[in-house]
Amino acid sequence: MCNRVPLLFTLLAALLSFTGPITGQQTFKFEKKIKALVQPYLEHKKFQAVSIGVVIDGKTWTGHFGQLANDQAVPPNNDTLYEIGSISKVFTSLLLADAVENSKADSDSVKLDQPIGTLLPGLDDENPDVGQKITLKYLSNHVSGLPRMPDNITPADPNDPFAGYDRKLLHQFMKDVTLATPPGEKHEYSNLGAGLLGDLLAAHAKVDYETLLQSRILKPLAMNETSTNVQGDQLSKLAPPFNSALLPDHAWHFDALAGAGSIRSNTNDMLKFIQANLNPPENEIGRAINLAWEKQLPTGAGQFSMGLGWMIAGDGTTRWHNGRTGGYQGMILVNRELKAGVILLCNTAGSDTDALAEGVFQTVVGMQVAPRKFEKTLVVAAEVIERLVGKYQLAPGVEITIFDNDSRLMAQLTNQGPLQVFPDSDTVWNYHDVEAKLEFELPEQGPAKKVTLFQNGLTMPAPRK
Repeated sequence: MCNRVPLLFTLLAALLSFTGPITGQQTFKFEKKIKALVQPYLEHKKFQAVSIGVVIDGKTWTGHFGQLANDQAVPPNNDTLYEIGSISKVFTSLLLADAVENSKADSDSVKLDQPIGTLLPGLDDENPDVGQKITLKYLSNHVSGLPRMPDNITPADPNDPFAGYDRKLLHQFMKDVTLATPPGEKHEYSNLGAGLLGDLLAAHAKVDYETLLQSRILKPLAMNETSTNVQGDQLSKLAPPFNSALLPDHAWHFDALAGAGSIRSNTNDMLKFIQANLNPPENEIGRAINLAWEKQLPTGAGQFSMGLGWMIAGDGTTRWHNGRTGGYQGMILVNRELKAGVILLCNTAGSDTDALAEGVFQTVVGMQVAPRKFEKTLVVAAEVIERLVGKYQLAPGVEITIFDNDSRLMAQLTNQGPLQVFPDSDTVWNYHDVEAKLEFELPEQGPAKKVTLFQNGLTMPAPRK
């Protein structure tokens, strides 16, 4: 689902070079530089559409690029909605900070070091290692020892993997799970942990996740277009989803694990969220934002540091998170010391736009960033591609379907989504999304007779059907 990758840059140069408020002339230069950073992505068809929002020293700027779809030849705008994927985890942890900071006077208050068994009835008795040793903060900081995903999640539609995973299934998994590592000892990114955190907080408040999110974060920050459930008139604002091969994909739906990645938002609302994190208001939501911003160093978790939900970059000051679902990708970066924040939202999964978001952020804080240079892909003649297209029998009931999508060669295994493959030669093609390659047996004339899949050390021949 949602991914987490290391943030590779540091901001030492930016801290030395940023000197103060931007001027009108600097704003113009900054806009041109951002467009130059986006241009290689457009030229190499890395995405359908992307929206970028910037806050720098109190000023905001937005830019929108590409087109929403081939049949919607218009760019997105400030109101275009996207799935924000794992950026939702920042909101879920903010709900934890809100519950902690604003329930101190209540007899039923929430604490960061509170064991999850106190909020999940029966867990202490049935699985004490889990119920008594995992704390709410451990869920937020990904040091709970829980796996990335529960193993009892069996979606009816693999293109909508979280739909139907309800509280009953979640609670049963928690009562049966054996932890890979003791809680607090190792950082292991977990969609399950973040989803569980959201579900526990909602159950404690006696509401569902959407209601809690709206009442405690979205309404106080006037994020009026943001929700987990796009419906009615908002559906027309939702950017259509695409996979990395620019093929139509599916929106995702969530039940018990909503806190892991269910939120949809737009550039306008995410800029409000950035501004609130740069300058928290002096009220309940402001107190929660400040608590979530604080650096957390879980016991025994090594040098990796986080806020609550926030990843902290190598510079020690920039908070960030990225997210990816089946047809969307995004990233947020915020630095209070530099008075800067960037949000990037894209309707193409696997668009490799994290590097673009980082480049935009570096640019607006004064660093020199060169536009990215993508490697040129070997061009294979259309007549050769036509000879590769077809169905190949990998195993009983399992086929590899090879097809051409606008001069992109696609490979699709039975019951899986299509993935683009890239040529090393006319006959050898590599996946980029997984570590695997295909090698075709191509005679001097006529269609390929066989394709061999190489993956995980295995050699798997598949003759043409």
